[in-house]
Order: sequence, then C-alpha cells, then structure tokens
Amino acid sequence: MQITQTKFSPVGIKFILTDNGKQIGRVFLYILKNDLHQHPFGFMEDLFLEEEFRSKGNGQKLVQAVMEEAKKQGCYKLIGTSRYEREKVHDFYKKLGFKDYGKEFRSDL
Repeated sequence: MQITQTKFSPVGIKFILTDNGKQIGRVFLYILKNDLHQHPFGFMEDLFLEEEFRSKGNGQKLVQAVMEEAKKQGCYKLIGTSRYEREKVHDFYKKLGFKDYGKEFRSDL
C-alpha cells in the first residue's frame, strides 16, 4: 500500500468592510473542490466585526457578499463554522438560512 499526493490550489477571497476608510470587519471565502461533487463548495472563515459595529446589519452584509460570490463561483454549498459557546453567532447564521448540519472535528498542529 502507498499514499500518493496531488496538489491543487484553492481560491481564497478576503472581503473587507470599511467605514470612513477604517477596516471594521472581514470574512474569508475559500473555494474548494473534491472528487465527490462536480461543483466546488465554499468555506467561510474568520467572520469578524469590531464590537461597536455589531448588531447593525454589518455582519449580514458581509455574509451575503460571501454567499453571492460562492453562487457566482458555482458552489453547491457554503460552510460556516462556529464554536459551541457562540450561541448568538449560531442564531445569526440560522437567521441567514444556514442549518446546523454536523460537527467539526479539529486537531491543532
């Protein structure tokens, strides 16, 4: 038995929200492909807003921009992750149409 590797490059897009020239929020979208599906999927990571700009629709603007771009890129799904203790974030994602679909397992390297 042997394991071989094939390298490929995913696409990464950083979305930045600014107010008066100052960065107040960001989120990353990674477009990934695997052999199980004909179309790629999107992975949304590191959604962040400065505290004073939260609960004002700014996070929704960022996520909607990511969703639109993922659709343009032909993604069949978009994945966003959140830690268990972040219940406000979970409610936020659900409000935007995301479903609690499974678990994420992590190994810090």
